[in-house]
Amino acid sequence: MQPPRMSTLGRGVAWLDDHAPGVAVFTTAVTFLLLLLGLYTAAIGAGATCNNTYPGCAGQLSPLGLTLPQFVEWFHRLVAMSVGFVIFGNALVLHHRFGRTKAAYAGWLALLVLPLQVVLGGTTVTFAGMVPGGYEPSVQSLHFYAALAIFTALVAATAWAYRQAGRLSVNAVGTALRVAAGAFAVHLLFARDLLFTFTAEVQILYRFAGLLGFAALVAALCWSPPERVRRTAGAAVALYLVQTVLSVGALLITRPVELASYAVGVAILLVALAATRAFERDANTSATPGTAD
Repeated sequence: MQPPRMSTLGRGVAWLDDHAPGVAVFTTAVTFLLLLLGLYTAAIGAGATCNNTYPGCAGQLSPLGLTLPQFVEWFHRLVAMSVGFVIFGNALVLHHRFGRTKAAYAGWLALLVLPLQVVLGGTTVTFAGMVPGGYEPSVQSLHFYAALAIFTALVAATAWAYRQAGRLSVNAVGTALRVAAGAFAVHLLFARDLLFTFTAEVQILYRFAGLLGFAALVAALCWSPPERVRRTAGAAVALYLVQTVLSVGALLITRPVELASYAVGVAILLVALAATRAFERDANTSATPGTAD
C-alpha cells in the first residue's frame, strides 16, 4: 500500500520544520535591518514629524501626501509591524521543531519583549512628543534597548537552532570570532567624529558594524567555545553593552563621554582579537599530535 498523501498544511509544517534554522536566520536578519532603519529614522529626526499620532502618521494610515521625513517614519512603522508578525511565526516554528530547548525559549523571549517594544515605540512618538523635551535621545534609547534585547534573543535562538539541528561547520566559532574582530575594527573607524563627521549615514555604518560584531560574539558564545575563549568573548560583549550606554543617548554626549566611548571601542577590538587568538591557539593545540588527552 502507498502511504497516505500528506495534506498541504502538513507539507507546509514539514517544510518549516526542516528549514527552522533558516527561518530563524531570516527573522534575525529582518530584525537587524529594522534596527538600522529605526536608528536612521531617529538620526534624521523623522520620528517627531508625525504630529504625535500612532500607529498612522499625521492622522492618516496612507503614505500619500506625507513629507519625506514623515514617509520614513511611516515606512519604519510598517516594517516594524511586519517584522513583529515574523517574530511571532519564528517562535512558533522553533517551538514546533525543537520543543523545550534553548532555541525555542530564546524565540519566545524575543516575542515576549516585543509588546514592550511596541509600547515604547508608540510612547516615544506620541506622549514623549507632547511633553516639552520629551522626544530626547534618552527616551529613544529605551526604545533601542528593547530592540537590542529582541535582537540578542533572536541571534541566540538562531545560533542554538543551527547547533541543535547539527548544521554547524567545524569552523563556526572561529569564523564568528573573526567576523566580530573585523566588524569591530570598522566600528571603531566610524566612531562619532573620530575620522568622519557623524552624519546619519555614518551613524548607520557605525551601528551596522557594531551590531554585526556583537551578533557574531553572541553566536560564538552560544556554540560553547573553550572556557578561555568564552571568558574573553563575554568580556567583549560586556564592553559593547557599556559602549552602547555611552553612545546611544542615555548620557549627554560631552567630550569626556566621547573619549570614554573611543577608549571602550579600542578595548572591544583588542578583546575581540584576543578571543580570536585564544581560539586559534586552542585549535592548534588540539590539532597537534601528542597533545590530546
